[in-house]
Amino acid sequence: MATVFDKILDTTTGPKSYNWYKGKVSAMTRQPGARSLINQGKATVAPKYGIMNLFGYDPKFKETLPYYDRFPLIFPIDFAKGGFYGINFHYLPPGARVNFLRQLSRFASDKNFDSKTRYNIGELSGRYYKKTIKHYLYSQVRTSFLNITAEEMAIAIFLPVARFKKGRPY
Repeated sequence: MATVFDKILDTTTGPKSYNWYKGKVSAMTRQPGARSLINQGKATVAPKYGIMNLFGYDPKFKETLPYYDRFPLIFPIDFAKGGFYGINFHYLPPGARVNFLRQLSRFASDKNFDSKTRYNIGELSGRYYKKTIKHYLYSQVRTSFLNITAEEMAIAIFLPVARFKKGRPY
């Protein structure tokens, strides 16, 4: 079964601009849901480091959060007690996602940006990093982790799969 990534990548003949990817995603007649993408793609039971991941999540302390993302699109960056830390692209507007992904390209293992490319994200700082770093607990993960390769990331940042929910206001 061809995934949304396959369908869009099959129409490319080489590297494209972010506007091209955004246009292709927007032009799709049926937008895939996050669960559908996870179920039809290459998924693992744990986050795969070095690439982007999409998964279902239900925060343990959601009542104390102003809002949270039920389907984070992340780069896992470090292990944490009971879970891991990840950079969640959904906490940025689309234009900032593009800029941040471009910044992260300096951590790529090669300049091919294909299925073999991995990211070894080192020391990060700055406004994008501060807004996106989140702690995820394995006990609160609700789906498998969809593995998104470097060649699919430009598509993934534009997919409308973020599902923000409000916590309980005090």
